[in-house]
Amino acid sequence: MLADNIIFLKKNYPEIYNALKKNEESADQNSITQEDTRSSHKTLKVKQAEKFLYLHSKYDPIHEAEAIIDKLEEREDIDDKTHVVFYGLGLGYHIDAFVRRFPDTTFSLYEPSIEVFQHFLSLENINNLPMKKIHTIQCEYKPEAMDEFFNKLLSNTDEKTVIMDLPIYQSIFKEQYILFFDGFRAVVKSNRSSLNTNYAFKKRWVINSAINFKKVLNTPNIIIENNGVFKKKIAILVSAGPSLDYEIENLKLIKEKKLAHIFAVGSALNTLIHNNIYPDAMCTYDPLEENQAAFIKVNELNITTIPVIFGSSVGFETLQNYQGPKYHMITSQDTVSQFFLNLVNGEELVTVKDAPSIAVVTLELLHKLEFDQVILVGQNLAYKDGKHYAEGIDYQITIDKERDEHLIKAVDVSGDAILTSESFNSMRKQIEATIKNFDMVVINTTLGGAHIEGTQFMPMSDVISKKLKASILVGDEFKNILQSEIYDKVYLKVQLVKMTKAYESYQRLLTLLKQQLIKVDELVVNKNTKQSSLMYQKLDSLLVKLEANEFGKVFALPMNRVEHELLAINVQRIKINKNELKKIRELIAYVDPFINLLSCDSQLNQKIMEILTESIGSIFSEDQKKKF
Repeated sequence: MLADNIIFLKKNYPEIYNALKKNEESADQNSITQEDTRSSHKTLKVKQAEKFLYLHSKYDPIHEAEAIIDKLEEREDIDDKTHVVFYGLGLGYHIDAFVRRFPDTTFSLYEPSIEVFQHFLSLENINNLPMKKIHTIQCEYKPEAMDEFFNKLLSNTDEKTVIMDLPIYQSIFKEQYILFFDGFRAVVKSNRSSLNTNYAFKKRWVINSAINFKKVLNTPNIIIENNGVFKKKIAILVSAGPSLDYEIENLKLIKEKKLAHIFAVGSALNTLIHNNIYPDAMCTYDPLEENQAAFIKVNELNITTIPVIFGSSVGFETLQNYQGPKYHMITSQDTVSQFFLNLVNGEELVTVKDAPSIAVVTLELLHKLEFDQVILVGQNLAYKDGKHYAEGIDYQITIDKERDEHLIKAVDVSGDAILTSESFNSMRKQIEATIKNFDMVVINTTLGGAHIEGTQFMPMSDVISKKLKASILVGDEFKNILQSEIYDKVYLKVQLVKMTKAYESYQRLLTLLKQQLIKVDELVVNKNTKQSSLMYQKLDSLLVKLEANEFGKVFALPMNRVEHELLAINVQRIKINKNELKKIRELIAYVDPFINLLSCDSQLNQKIMEILTESIGSIFSEDQKKKF
């Protein structure tokens, strides 16, 4: 390994350096060897079975590298807004050719073979590459290397990403090649889904949390104040999959004999009510207004006896329309409660993690309530007989399996093939991760549903005969969960004063930022580089203060989280530009619309502060009334 590369790796990638050093001492160095070509450049010869394959041309690897980049250019529009991932470094000829042709384009390096990477480092000085254009370097020296690479890649760029693979790698490293490309597609799809979720929910999370805060202050925290009434008991988590229809009679029996606690999630509530089954509790957390659809039948029939456990960032309309008993759990997306609430006993505030499905959230909740076992019902996570939901749900969706090209294949509880969607598949993986994370005992009774790793499939009739042998419910468990003084009221008052001051400061910062943007823009137009640079530094300082402001952190930035993340990524990318005037012009092009976006929320911000001031004030008003 070249001395410069040793220094570079020790400083920037010490784990990779240690892995390379260890491999150098133990590996068979004869499976991949260097060989001179006719053009006097090196190539790498790889022994596979009884034959040899070459990573580069045996004749002229430089000419071959240019041809590879020609094909890339034909296939993709490469510019300074593109990010290229080099899969397979070889000896770097194609990378050098690329850098010569596209000096302004950023790139990352990924090598699946630790041996090839060692040869690369013995001949190619990494410092000769444009370091400011390299986002990350990775070698597959451990099983987690690929996932770590994808995480770094997606967190460091919002540019169009293009993969440039060295063609021969598809043959020589076939399994790793397939895993990489499949993994990349899955991560991009997941990232896109997460981005879409953030776009859809960003303002609702904050608005709901603010409006619901009064309900949070006036209802028991189900996780903290449950008094251990669910400990070592069995919970039945009922979802709205079509297989729920098969279990109606079994659920009636369980309810009648009080054999387990029945928790309804999502639209399953409508099916249960349609069949005259009142669950012991219903759980809700979706931030959208449409979340009310799950409560259609309950509200139509004016049912007010079923306890609802709500995530603190749930759609506020759901809580306003339901008049029955309520219990709250703080969700991870609720920045409001996490700022204002402090437990009297000094312990950390317990939250439940936001997830793509209420079933996932409820699984975590049931774990925190210390249930001994969880029985899944109607958790299809796939289509059954072309149906999405069980009967009794008015917004039923059906599909034509033959025509729907977006469906993917999965395995059901019996090991047979079944059709599912990307959304269902993502939910299944989340459920599996939750079960594994909390080491839960979960039984899946969903006939024809997708197989869920970590669960045991058992028909409900067997569950009743083997697991639910005796009555375990008293019937008044929720009635005995009462609100106590768990939240520190002094802290609440102090935080309100702090937030009020932060809000006033935030408004001033926003005004100053808009004024500063106008000044910088004028200087850039006049090509006054020195003054532009000084003024932009002041602008940047104001932006840092805004990001550190408590109102910004709790309300303004979470409501614009996607745009804020994109701004941070682009600012990081642009700041390496050496042309000062061009750099400032580009920075303004991103900062200006972001500040305007924040300004558009001014009336909403004022309304949020009014709501919170009233909510917190009402607590102290009630205390005053109690004294007289």
